Amino acid sequence: MIRLANSLFFFAVFYSSLAGAQEQEGSIFAMSFEELLDQDVTVAARKSETWLASSGTVYVISRSDIERYGWRDLKEILASVPNMDYFYQWAWLPGGQRGFTGNMSGTLMLIDGREVQNLLANEAFIMNNFPSARIERVEILQGPNSTLYGGNATQGVINVITRLESGVNEVALLLGEVGTRHGHGLIHFQQGEIELAVAASYFESDLDYREIREFIVDDEAFSRNSKDRLRNHNPDDFRNREKNITLDSRLSTPWFYFGNNLTRTTNVSGIEAVAFDYITGDDAYRGYSSYYLGKHMQPSVNWSGNVELSYFREYKEKYRLSVDNTEQASRYEALVLYTEREDIGPSDRIRLNTQWTYQASADQDWILGYDGWRTKIGRKIKYRQTEDGVKLVTPESWPTDKERSDKHAVFGQYSRLWHFGERTLKVNAGLRYHRQDYTNASWLPRISMVYQPDPDQAIKVTYGKAFRPPTIFEFDLVVDDEIESQSMQMYELNWSSKFRWREIEFANISALYSMQAKNFYQKVQDPNTQIWRTIVAGEHRVSGWENQLRWQARRWHGQLALRYVSPDKTQVAAQSVRLDVPSHKVKLGLGYTLDQHWQISAFVDHWDKIKTEANRFQQSGTEVVTIPAWTTFNVNLTYTQGESTLGLYIENLFDKTYYHGNARGVSPVKYIQAPRNLRLSWSYRF
Repeated sequence: MIRLANSLFFFAVFYSSLAGAQEQEGSIFAMSFEELLDQDVTVAARKSETWLASSGTVYVISRSDIERYGWRDLKEILASVPNMDYFYQWAWLPGGQRGFTGNMSGTLMLIDGREVQNLLANEAFIMNNFPSARIERVEILQGPNSTLYGGNATQGVINVITRLESGVNEVALLLGEVGTRHGHGLIHFQQGEIELAVAASYFESDLDYREIREFIVDDEAFSRNSKDRLRNHNPDDFRNREKNITLDSRLSTPWFYFGNNLTRTTNVSGIEAVAFDYITGDDAYRGYSSYYLGKHMQPSVNWSGNVELSYFREYKEKYRLSVDNTEQASRYEALVLYTEREDIGPSDRIRLNTQWTYQASADQDWILGYDGWRTKIGRKIKYRQTEDGVKLVTPESWPTDKERSDKHAVFGQYSRLWHFGERTLKVNAGLRYHRQDYTNASWLPRISMVYQPDPDQAIKVTYGKAFRPPTIFEFDLVVDDEIESQSMQMYELNWSSKFRWREIEFANISALYSMQAKNFYQKVQDPNTQIWRTIVAGEHRVSGWENQLRWQARRWHGQLALRYVSPDKTQVAAQSVRLDVPSHKVKLGLGYTLDQHWQISAFVDHWDKIKTEANRFQQSGTEVVTIPAWTTFNVNLTYTQGESTLGLYIENLFDKTYYHGNARGVSPVKYIQAPRNLRLSWSYRF
């Protein structure tokens, strides 16, 4: 309560300092519901189309949504989507879509339509490098779409549209508990047809709530590692400080465009590595730089396209405490801890991409394209202390012959629209041929039919197929020359509509789907040769239903998101269970505009219980553990005066103790989430 009182006092003082600012006619909440619904999306078909007529299930989170609910970063934005799955371990965000969980390698991450998936593990690397001040809107496509996007779009696509083309100049600040500080700046400059936009952000937080410190020394609840009884159980030794910077820029001219996206992060393991590092945290450094140069062209009335050359570089370093010998240790000091450094990188990718549209008529068009790129993965190097000093060592298992690879793909999509009076039928049919080193070639089809009996509703049927190629880590510790790619196929039925009842406007998305993944990678050891191999085996199916209803009535607005998934059961610990995903989720957002300046919003998030596999405490083998269901309640209060906006956000208002599971292994068992905390935000547009 002391923390709450102090924050409210600060809020009141800050508010009074704005009282004399100039008032304006509109506000950040002035966009009408109809304008929100009519926003075009590009993620489903790589061309502009309305969300209602988009080919597939697409969710759009607008700038107005972000500001109304006070969401700080992409993680909180994704929580509003009914079928995003993740588990937050206080660093990067593992997870997936539609009941598939893991390291987020099945979700393709885009910034302004350009891939920023990391090169080492194909992960959509989401941390605090996506503050909401950086984001104009987010488009989320559910289901496989490798036809247009290539590898890793097996579960869906997240396209973050930055604010570089918003035309806004802005500074934003955020203060929160546990040393959380964030600043962001956005500047636009335009002279005739030349436009330059630059945005930069800095984030810093200790991430060390008292509740986390107490949780990580509770061996039964947290880790269950075989040597937990020996480790240092002093919670004051815990550290988990994260720093993150981002830089986005874009120069647009009549002759070419040029831009970059950059991220640098320290500490990327959160509390996932604490048990193995004996309360040290994981002092790591990761980052990437992406540069692109391109040109838009229109050689004729019917033909238009662009050619783009891009360069992507990724960095990875680790510093952590490791152990020489745990078998004979009987006390903490006997573990013989030493500092180990491991580097992988830098890794590089050069990519050439071109996409062309042929507009055959007002109702018929073709999209044709080519992707080609060369990737060079940095070599793994360990720094080890010897009698002769520090020695650089590359593990024998590291596949040095697979560090360089080439990929080539061609793709096409045909779209046709038929009119039958007020009714319309649109068909999108696409195909990609993809070939790359060390895995099989793939043919990837996708077809979507959108029938609109009237302009306010659409019935969609979609079939899609996607793939994820093996990573350098999946060739590590193996002798395979080639591994078949993982694959995913989907059948989906979607009904989307907008309607009005009395004075309330509604928009609804509802989808039934069945998705089947094949060719999971498993590492097995030959008992005779002791050689590890990666084998391709198994399949996993998830069927489910998802629904998002949004509404607005005068001063009220809100949304209700529901999902139910039914994944295949897995055999673990002599049981057949559905692992690591809640079967149902409910998300309710509600807001009220008090007057021209004030708005209050609340967001309720409910997850069903989760079953997960964990080490048996003080015994050998594993068991199935149930993580209880939970419900949290978050509140946001916003005041706008002139060009300034001030916000107070209370996370987990009722101080609920709740956990996310661990879908990546049997230890740690689960991850505690944030207790009640407050943050203050301020922004100024000029």
